[in-house]
Amino acid sequence: MTAGRIKWYNEKKGYGFITTDQNEDIFLHRSGITEFGHFGFQEDDPVTFDIKETHQGRQACNVKPVKSY
Repeated sequence: MTAGRIKWYNEKKGYGFITTDQNEDIFLHRSGITEFGHFGFQEDDPVTFDIKETHQGRQACNVKPVKSY
């Protein structure tokens, strides 16, 4: 799993980007989200995810919010 933060996510369009700790932007599509946060995804929310290679480039999958207790 890779750690990062939501750069932006548009609920209506169903996509956005995650910024990794190495300042790399990874495409996020709603199909790659395993679990949403309480209010969906907001800018700068911490997440964990896997990266898969697609014909269009790197994409986040198995995206989950980092839960704080």
